Amino acid sequence: MSAQTQTTKELIREIQVRQKLKHLISTNTLDDFEPYEWQSKFYAAGKNNKQRLLMAANRVGKTFSEAREFAYHATGLYPDDWEGIKFKHAPKMWALGVSSEQIRDVIQKELLGDVIDGEDFGKGAIPLKTIKMDSIIRAPTTRGLVKDLKVYHAPSKSYSSISFKAYEQGQHILMGQGIDFIWIDEEPKDEKIYPQCVIRTATGDQGRGGHVVLTFTPENGRTPLVSHFLDDIQPGQYIQNVTWDDAPHLSDDVKEQLLGAIPEYQREMRSKGIPILGSGVIFPIGDGDIKVAPFVCPDHFHVLDGMDFGWDHPQAHIQLWIDLEEDITYLAHAWSKSERDAGQAWTAVKSWAKDVPSAWPPDGLQHEKGGGDVLRDDYKTAGFDMIETHATHAEGGVSVEVGLWQMLQDMRDGKFKVFSTCREFFEEKLLYHRDDKSKIVKMKDDVISATRYAYMMKRYAIPMGSIKKLRQNAGVGASAPAIHDFDPYAETGDD
Repeated sequence: MSAQTQTTKELIREIQVRQKLKHLISTNTLDDFEPYEWQSKFYAAGKNNKQRLLMAANRVGKTFSEAREFAYHATGLYPDDWEGIKFKHAPKMWALGVSSEQIRDVIQKELLGDVIDGEDFGKGAIPLKTIKMDSIIRAPTTRGLVKDLKVYHAPSKSYSSISFKAYEQGQHILMGQGIDFIWIDEEPKDEKIYPQCVIRTATGDQGRGGHVVLTFTPENGRTPLVSHFLDDIQPGQYIQNVTWDDAPHLSDDVKEQLLGAIPEYQREMRSKGIPILGSGVIFPIGDGDIKVAPFVCPDHFHVLDGMDFGWDHPQAHIQLWIDLEEDITYLAHAWSKSERDAGQAWTAVKSWAKDVPSAWPPDGLQHEKGGGDVLRDDYKTAGFDMIETHATHAEGGVSVEVGLWQMLQDMRDGKFKVFSTCREFFEEKLLYHRDDKSKIVKMKDDVISATRYAYMMKRYAIPMGSIKKLRQNAGVGASAPAIHDFDPYAETGDD
């Protein structure tokens, strides 16, 4: 009898332990969060940009995504590979939404779980164990809405303060100085909200300037706020676009069902997160019309790299594969990153750029800041096979319009295809446009520019078979011939 009683007690104890463990896991989801590539990129951009806009498609997880960053800052529990801004002190933070109901049902749900009285409270991005329960102040007019609370910030061993604010009430709600981090979910119709938030963060982060993050789908079109980030972005500001193709949790079947339920005129906005750009779009070609699955480069394809220099804005490197027989050019590789020198860029792309001639822009003849070498020589020293002259059209000149026209015509004729892995190109293509005066907006065009320079210099491309021989010779210790002394047609029989 006692043995049976003991077994029952042990069973009850085991059930209690499992329930406690399950509760612990469900109230500490931040530990299990593994960001997508686009999320990591957006977080990392916070290191050098005080204002960021995530302009995203519906259902990609934009609110979920930013709630995780918000939780990292509030708790200081950053992952080991975190590349974004870090608060060493307990920050003062605001989360702004359209209305009290939207804050409760969307923002608060992502951060804290369901309403304060619900059983799912504490199952959001902020671990329950870090929430100071006696600090919670409830909103008097909206059931279940938290107005203010404090969260334990581990590095400083003090408490971050979080306030939820509905901007439908007007800019008068934005009172207070030295706010460290403000998250605005959904675009405010009041044009004064965003500037006020920037002002409130001006002295934040202990005088270094706080951060403002916006996350929304551009349902209102080219508003002044959207136009600012698209047409007149300033240093310290950053915009990133996210489409359905960037969201692995959306299957092809789900995307097809969603698209079928969306009015045709809204499909670009809701599936790609871009406002209607109208006639200003430079490449009015659907991604599906140019996107192809990657394949291995045949030996008879001709190959050429292109680059666009950059530091504060990303530098970019790409590779074109040219099928002379079918007259089709493929964009096969693309890489871009800010604050990387020539050596770091070479390390990132040498697996596919080695022994391939590189087209480069005219500013490659400028001198490096604080150094005597021109950019071209710096990249040549790093390992890139720099073509002797900067990129020019075959008939002469460096016209941007001519280069873009050639790329667009080939897109329309089915002669320019892009590997599906070149996400940077598709992201830039969506937002690449002209302003109201038909002037090209030079923003987030690094991969496109690198592609254009390579396009201008396709006459310098050499066969992949020849490149393989160069690499094989170098691999066995033989000295590889100078890339530009090589006759690309000597073994192919091409005229």
